[in-house]
Amino acid sequence: MQPTIEKSSIEKPAVTFGPVAIALHWVIAAAMVPCVAFGLISVAADTAEVTQSTLVLHQSIGTVIFALALARVAWRVTHAPPALPESMPRSHKIAAAATHGLLYVTLFAFPVTGYISLAARGRDISIFGLFDLPQLVERSRLLSANSRDLHDYGQYAFYALVALHVAAALYHHFIVKDDILRRMWWSPRRQDVGKAS
Repeated sequence: MQPTIEKSSIEKPAVTFGPVAIALHWVIAAAMVPCVAFGLISVAADTAEVTQSTLVLHQSIGTVIFALALARVAWRVTHAPPALPESMPRSHKIAAAATHGLLYVTLFAFPVTGYISLAARGRDISIFGLFDLPQLVERSRLLSANSRDLHDYGQYAFYALVALHVAAALYHHFIVKDDILRRMWWSPRRQDVGKAS
């Protein structure tokens, strides 16, 4: 005679992200707004004082985002994300994976290229005026210029990726009407489904 297994004892498959993953996602997204804004202001500023103060804020927030992105990747490696809906076309799944991967690349590339562009010129890299990052690269005007170009022009690729990411989320929420967006948001419905931290 086969043993009876209570349905309630079987863990439901995770279909939403957990609170840690959600918090990291939205904190990083929110931090990108002032980071980009201060970066643009520092370039367009008319005075050296405004340029310097906004640059410090830009590089400080960028450093925080870099640390949060590391935490996000570490968490994702140790906590598998929920699977995409089976009904989603394979091409959409590939596009989603590629977009997410490239977004992670930009989250790391921006702080690294920004750091190199300053450190390679021997500039102090102050973090909120509390301490300076160590100089870990050799001084080189060429290295600094190349890193600055990657940092500056890479922003347009980042904007395109974010726009694609947001558009896809809204498409699934309002057109397809699935739970792609809800699984990365705090919702009462989350109490009735499995979670992936």
